[in-house]
Amino acid sequence: MKNLKSYISEVNNFPKEGIVFKDINPIYGEPKIWKQIMEPLRNLIITLKPDYLAGIESRGFISASALAFKNDIGFIPIRKANKLPGKVLSINYKLEYGEDRLEIQEDHIKNDSKIIVIDDLLATGGTAEAAGNLLKKAGANLIGYGFLVELTALKGRKRLDNELVIESVVKY
Repeated sequence: MKNLKSYISEVNNFPKEGIVFKDINPIYGEPKIWKQIMEPLRNLIITLKPDYLAGIESRGFISASALAFKNDIGFIPIRKANKLPGKVLSINYKLEYGEDRLEIQEDHIKNDSKIIVIDDLLATGGTAEAAGNLLKKAGANLIGYGFLVELTALKGRKRLDNELVIESVVKY
């Protein structure tokens, strides 16, 4: 997967000073490369057989919805606060540079549904951990996580349930 790194650009000091943002947007313009980075996550889905993929707003939507469509399974959007209609379940969590809140529609998940959380990046693990906890709060059976990129030095995996499958395609 080393050649995939050449399609991931780095943006210094974004979204704030001291952060080196890994921009995967160039991959989406290259269908063969996009397929290559998605294939390990597709294999994860084939192996674990989830009922749903949950994509974290916003970049997680891209991969999760494409994989859900391709594999004929449901998609659950995990949104930032106040963006979903109707009754929602929410969870507040801390980021390395502030606080945030995630929400899902209350009646969107059938009890004990098997779900994999998909996102573009695993860094410190705060957002992924919050998403997993939110899904459990909704009655889901969280079975794994899938990420396109992982920043291993930030040790985000330590915040996730180590009994679950955690797949990341490109590691820095």
